[in-house]
Amino acid sequence: MLTEMVRLSYQHRAFYCYIILTIWIFLLVAGMYKYIGTDDKSSLQIKQSSDLPIREFARHLKPDVKNKRIFKLCNSVDDINIGAEGKIDANLTLEGVIILIRHGDRGPLSHIRNISTVNCAGDFTLNPRLETVYQNYQNFLENASVYSRTAWAQFLGPFHGFPMLPTNTRDCKIGELTTLGIGQLLKTGLLLRNAYYDKLKLQNTSITSKDVVVYSTRYRRTVQSAVAMLYTFLEDNGFQNLGRISMKEVSSFTFCNSDCACPAAEKFSKQFTKETSDRLKSHPAVTSLIKQAANVVFDMPEESPKPNSLRDALLTYICHGASLPCVDFDNLQRSCVKTEHVTGLFAYTEWESRINMKSLNRRKHGLLRAYGLLKTIVSHMMQIVSESRPRVVLFSAHDKTLEYLAIALGIVSDHVVLPHYATRFVIEICRANPRSESHNPNDFYFRVLVNGRDVTQTIPFCRNSNYYSASYGDRNEDGEWYRKEYKLCSIESIIRQLHDDYFAAFNASNFKDACFGR
Repeated sequence: MLTEMVRLSYQHRAFYCYIILTIWIFLLVAGMYKYIGTDDKSSLQIKQSSDLPIREFARHLKPDVKNKRIFKLCNSVDDINIGAEGKIDANLTLEGVIILIRHGDRGPLSHIRNISTVNCAGDFTLNPRLETVYQNYQNFLENASVYSRTAWAQFLGPFHGFPMLPTNTRDCKIGELTTLGIGQLLKTGLLLRNAYYDKLKLQNTSITSKDVVVYSTRYRRTVQSAVAMLYTFLEDNGFQNLGRISMKEVSSFTFCNSDCACPAAEKFSKQFTKETSDRLKSHPAVTSLIKQAANVVFDMPEESPKPNSLRDALLTYICHGASLPCVDFDNLQRSCVKTEHVTGLFAYTEWESRINMKSLNRRKHGLLRAYGLLKTIVSHMMQIVSESRPRVVLFSAHDKTLEYLAIALGIVSDHVVLPHYATRFVIEICRANPRSESHNPNDFYFRVLVNGRDVTQTIPFCRNSNYYSASYGDRNEDGEWYRKEYKLCSIESIIRQLHDDYFAAFNASNFKDACFGR
């Protein structure tokens, strides 16, 4: 009898295990259908009737905690806030600032699907002050071109005739600055004005081209970004005499001037590209995801789409709150880009950027590309030391410009590896002995701030050089005062780095030998 009861008990256990296993398999299959779709060939495809509207199956990326890092790349006007800029010790005087900006939000660099459904107008209604500033800027541009034609032409110089605002506020034109991009630079100018205008004593002088120097590449987006930022930075004083300031054109996005031709830079660039390509091939799942998504996003997708190109295109949808695209193919299959594909792609590009920081080919390529720009920057620094002018130098540039400069200075930071729209890179030149009438170079120091964050002590040649320790009063999140400690790097150290140590990685002593292998 006991043996029979044990046998029945084991039979019931087997039955229960069978039921549980069946339910688990059913849930697994249902989950696969939910996240993969009904088509075995593509994780992006969802088979639906092709006569339904495209937007019905589109997806939205929500700005939640999980996706916070993605939306940071958009750099909304509410995210643009002052940091440590202009906050210096009372024993220091600010002699000048060198500002590099990446242009503001723009349209995609390639033709993407459903771009007509994306509204690129900046919504400033939640920021009444900025909305007023934007309206005033519009009025100023209309009046400047009509009533101050000569001064306006003199100010724009080689960029005379460029439109300063998008032709249609809601359109996303290929590579063109958007209304949101204009707002980003107006906000940046306001912040930097509050930080520097009084400290540089710009309110006590009639500003001329000796005080303010402006460089821009010949792209509408960089020219428009520079003008928008200067409008709020200089406000009435500077813009009353536009003809006294003239923008200067540079021919290369690297701002290389006469140090552009460099076969070695091309070689290192190709080797670095091969590194990234091989790395992507070692991740077949990511490769497949990128190719499938690119077929949906781009009107004319490449055979081997690049992760960063796809990321850039997707930002057009993400940064303007548009639906992620869908498309109907000839076989009546509907394919949509989903939020999980976006988060997967951005996670890969972020991980890849951290790996790339260690690449020797990337570093050598960046050093050679940034040399001309760094020479110009150091030249302006020495001019500020000897003449106390210019007070402000502005470079309206691109993401690669900032990335190469960061490599040249040895700065490792997410802000400059993947610089978002309207990123600001500021070099402050300070004097430590303002009571002395002589301009002793040993009294001058600098610090570097990226989006308000002081990164000076991450610069390798600053760590072991002469520096100036200082502090300033600041408030914490609770509104309590405390002393913020920081260090400045000597001007002498960056001059020595440029002239003596810059080409050590190439076993060379100058640009030509490093580039041509002499």
